[in-house]
Amino acid sequence: MRAVVLTGHGGPEVLRVEERPDPAVGPGDVRIDVRAAGINFADTLARVGLYPDAPKPPCVLGYEIAGEVESFGEGVTDYKVGDRVVAGTRFGGQASLVTVPAGQVLRLPERLSFEQGAAIPVNYSTAYCGLVVMGGVKEGERALIHAAAGGVGTAAVQIARMRGADVFGTASAQKHEAVRSLGATHMIDYRTEDFEEEVKRITGGEGVDVIFDAQGPRSFRKSYRALRPGGRLIMYGLAEASTGQGRSIPKLIESLARMPLATMPWWKSLQVMNENKGVFGLNMLAWWDTEGDIDRITGPLVGEIEAGELEPVVAEAFPFDRAGDAHTFIAERRNIGKVVLVP
Repeated sequence: MRAVVLTGHGGPEVLRVEERPDPAVGPGDVRIDVRAAGINFADTLARVGLYPDAPKPPCVLGYEIAGEVESFGEGVTDYKVGDRVVAGTRFGGQASLVTVPAGQVLRLPERLSFEQGAAIPVNYSTAYCGLVVMGGVKEGERALIHAAAGGVGTAAVQIARMRGADVFGTASAQKHEAVRSLGATHMIDYRTEDFEEEVKRITGGEGVDVIFDAQGPRSFRKSYRALRPGGRLIMYGLAEASTGQGRSIPKLIESLARMPLATMPWWKSLQVMNENKGVFGLNMLAWWDTEGDIDRITGPLVGEIEAGELEPVVAEAFPFDRAGDAHTFIAERRNIGKVVLVP
C-alpha cells in the first residue's frame, strides 16, 4: 500500500509517500480501500511534534477515512466487499489500505462523495460532542463558533443551526458569506474586530449561551467573559501553540504558561459560582480511550447525515504526493471546510 509517512518532526517537507506492507485482516476486522483520508489540526500538531498522543516518527497519521470495503475477517456480517463506508482510525488513516475493527465503520450515504465522507468522523463527532453532549445547545440560544470556516467549524455551525440556535461565527471577512450559507447569522472578522466587544454589541451586552473555542489559550478568557449567566465554554484545542510550519518552543511555552490563567484559576471557584458559568474541556482521543468507542456521539449523527440535515463541506482534496501542500493550505487558513488527501 501507499502511505503518507511522517519521517520526523518539522515543516511540511517531512511528509513523504512510501510503500508499506498491506495491513493484516483479523477476526472482526474490515479492510478498506481508501478513497479519501481526512486531515485534522491534530495531524499538523503531530507533524511539528506538539501532539503527545501521536506515535513517534516514522509513522502514518490520520484519524478518518472513506472508501470501499476491500475484505473483512471472520465474524463480520454487517458489511460486504464494495460497500461504501467511513471509519474512524487511531492514526494510520492516511494510507491506501486501512484495517479497522468493524465497530468503527459506518455506512456512507450514496448522496455523499468519498471526500465528504472523510469529513465526517472527526469533525462532526467533535462538534456534536462539544455543542450537544457538553454544551446542551438548544433552540433559541446563542452559540459562538470560533474558526467557523474550518473543518470542525463548518460542522459546528450546521449542528448549532439545526438545533435552532442563533449562530455567531468568527472568520476572516472573505469567508463570511460561505459560513452564512451554512446557517450563521452574525459573522465577526477576527482579524479586524474584537469578538468579545462585537458579541456584547450585537447582544446588547448580554453575551451568548455556548462558545466553541479551539483558538486558545488567549481567546479562552475572552470567550468566558462573552458568556451570559448559564453560559458554557467548550475548549477543544490550542491553535496558538503552533506556527503551522514547524515547532516553536517559545510559542509552546507561552501558550502553556497562559493556560492556568486562561479561564478558571483554582482560586476563582467562588467567583465562578457567582458568575453562573461553566467550562468544559474536550479531547476526542481521551474520550475514545475512556469509553472504548465514540458510539454515544456517532450514533445520533448517523440519522441526521443520512437524512441530509448535515452536509459535509470539503475545501480541497490533495493527492498523497502533495500532503505537505495540504498542511500548508491549512496553516495559512485558506480552507473553507475540510481538507482531505486522496491516494
